[in-house]
Order: sequence, then structure tokens, then C-alpha cells
Amino acid sequence: MWPYMTRSGPNRRFLPFVMLFCVVLPLFASHQITSFSSMMFNDSITLGLSENSDDLRSYGMELAFHHESNWLGELSVSGLTQRNAFDDTSGRYDEVFLQAGRLFHFPVGKGEPEMAVRVVPFAGLVFAGNMGFDFVQNLVHVSLDIEEVDLPYEYDGVRVYPRFGVVQTFEYREPAPWFSITDLVFFAEVEAFYSPGYAARIFSSVAVGQYTTSISELSVGLGYAWETVFDSWRSHELVGANETGVVGFLRGHFGLLSLSYKWYLDSLQGYGGLGFDVAFDQGKVWKHNDLLLSLGMMLPYRVSTMSLRYTVAGDFGVFIANTFKMVPLEDEDRVRENVSSWHVGGEYEFSQLDVGWMRPFASLGAGVRRFLVMGDADEDAADSNGRVRLSQNVRFSMDAAVGLRFFTDGQLQFNGVAYGLEVSGGLFFTDSHDFGSEFDLELTQRWMPYVRIGVTVGGAI
Repeated sequence: MWPYMTRSGPNRRFLPFVMLFCVVLPLFASHQITSFSSMMFNDSITLGLSENSDDLRSYGMELAFHHESNWLGELSVSGLTQRNAFDDTSGRYDEVFLQAGRLFHFPVGKGEPEMAVRVVPFAGLVFAGNMGFDFVQNLVHVSLDIEEVDLPYEYDGVRVYPRFGVVQTFEYREPAPWFSITDLVFFAEVEAFYSPGYAARIFSSVAVGQYTTSISELSVGLGYAWETVFDSWRSHELVGANETGVVGFLRGHFGLLSLSYKWYLDSLQGYGGLGFDVAFDQGKVWKHNDLLLSLGMMLPYRVSTMSLRYTVAGDFGVFIANTFKMVPLEDEDRVRENVSSWHVGGEYEFSQLDVGWMRPFASLGAGVRRFLVMGDADEDAADSNGRVRLSQNVRFSMDAAVGLRFFTDGQLQFNGVAYGLEVSGGLFFTDSHDFGSEFDLELTQRWMPYVRIGVTVGGAI
């Protein structure tokens, strides 16, 4: 542990912003930046796969940049809590990673398929302790009418540790046989990080996906993480145990939009992020939408929605869609209803009714809907995250909708990707006629009329 520690109260809240200013300012002033990305993380972004327990690694932010000389920089901020009701050692701590590194690229062979090894050594600092992130979390909770998280900090100050690491990646890439500007990719990667006195972590993974030059990149993968915690903070130990084991992940970007999701299968904990990724290599022009990603909200239920549409022929397309929401049921034992759905279906755009900036569409999909109720585990439970499944139901569901898409012909475009808006109305059906639960669930209606508002991102592949 380094001897420097910070104890000043309100000043702690400005520490991450001071570090960001000091790091980013000289880089923007002295060099041409190749790319810059920013992402907000929260365990409420579950994709319906994990529970939103609002605990452990609960929220955070990441800023990263990549200079054309292959120098990299990253600032990662997290708020972490451990608030199991039966544990007298419940607590919290804030965590900041500030690091820089350089990418070394080694091609393997020539021609197609393309293969390469990438190595990125990192060095930086870890700041852990009380930096006032509880104020931000509770400010958001109050604004959303959610119970505040009142927990003592593990340490009423800030500890500073060195951080060293390396990321080594093998990449295999070949042209997709059915698309003109898209590659199929395979990754095998090992990440290793070490902070003396704080923690050590190794993550080994493989992933497959697609890459369309400067337009879209999407990969799904599976890996295994090992983490060892060196300090004596109980909340840190539980976070480390929770993030050890098999990990599924999704990551990518579509135009300016970037996304990330990690699913810790051993603890069923998830952590997702949404943000933007700006690549400064302008010149590409939008042509048409082979893929259309839509992110929105289903009202009045405030259910988050995501869908991905692929144009099959003409106006007809197929899609996959996901919805998810968490509803607090009881403050005692933090009982929570987690509702999610996964649908596949078909969609038709009425191009003959297109007025240049607006196009009608209709869609029909079917799949399953899951009702998951989770609560705090008993004191003798072995769960690393202190949560237990109280009930679960999976039911057949359907969704029919009609709507309007605005700016469908590339009126709002940047670097080969078009952006627009989407408004639709529909009817969501769930086979819940004999549904029974000891809890008063909020979203078990058989028929749910709704209005959906969303943003769209589209481009060619």
C-alpha cells in the first residue's frame, strides 16, 4: 500500500474529475485522437438474464481513448456495496482505475484469412475508499423514488495502489461469405492485472462475432475469471468472489452507440453498460439499413426494450427483441420482481407510404416471458452475492405493434450510420391465466396495451 491517503470530506467527490482533466487535457491538446469512448454502467441493465440486485458492483463509468500512435488511456469508476440484511459487516467502497498503455500489433502470415496477435501492457493506479460516490447513488435513487442505500464506508479515506497488467489477444478474421463489407472474427484473449496490497485478477476468454469497418462490431463470448483480494474489506472480498468463475459477455458498437454486458454465471449477477464511441476516420456515407438497432421504453410500464432487425428482402425483415424491468416488492429482505421477455418475429415496412422522413411499419413476434423473484438469502446460505431465488415462472408471450419510423433515409447520419426515432403502439400478450404467486407482482397482466418510444441506429453490412 502506498503511504498517500486522502481524508478530506467534500473534496473526495472531485477526485475522479480532477484526474480525468489532468489526463485528457494534454492528449487532446497535443495529438490527434483516433477514438474516444464513454460508457455508463449499471446492474439494472440485465437484458433479462440476471437479477438487478442493486448491490456489489452496482454502478460505474468508463472513459477510454486510443491515439493513432497506439497509446491508450482509461479511467474506470465504480461504486460497490455489500448490503445483505443479515450481515453486520455490510459496507461500501468506491473504486477508480487510472491507467495507460500501448498496443503492439504482430501480424501472423499474409493475405486472407487475417491473423494477428495484439499485446497491450498497462500501468496505472488504483484509488479505493471513500470518494463520495454514495452521494451520487442516493441522488439518483431519490429522483427515481427508490430506497436510499445507507451503508458505512470500509475506510473513511482513500488508499492508493499501483496497478500493472497486460492484455494479449489472438484475432482471426475472414470475409463473411454472404456480406460485402463485413468480416467474421474470432478472438482468444487473456487479461492479467496485479495491484500489490489490493487485488490480482486473470480473465481468459474466447469470443466470436462480426465486424463492419467503422460501422458496427458485435461479439459474444465465454470466459473464466480468477480474482484474489489482498485487503481485509468484507465488501471487497464478496465482490471478488462474485466476479470469479464462468463469465458470459456481449460487447460491441453500432455507429456512435457502444454497449457492453457481463454475466457472472456462478452468481447470476449481471453488469451492463451503454455509451458512445467516436472514431475520427470520417468519410463513409450511409447507403441503406441492413441492420437496424432500436433502444426504447415501453410506456406506461417503463419497461426497457431492445431489438435488432435484419432486412431479408425488400420491405420485409426479421427481428429479435428483448424487454426487461425490475420492480421492488418488499424493503425487508430486498424482495424484487425481475420481468423479462425474448421474442423473434417478422416485420414489414410500408415503403410505398414513405413521405421521405417518415415510414410506417408493422411487426409481430412471439417467444417467452420470465417472472423471477429474488430476495436476500439466509445467514447460512453459500451464495457469494447473498441472494436466493424465491420463485420463477416462464410463460408464452406475443407482441403485435404498428408504428412510425422517422428519418429513415439517412437524414441524420455520421460516418456511414443513420440515426432516427421510432414511435409505435401495440399489444403485449402473456399466457398468465393461471398465474399464482405469494407476492403481489406488478407485470402479470394477460393483455398489456402500450406505447413505445425509441431511438434507432442503422447501417449496411
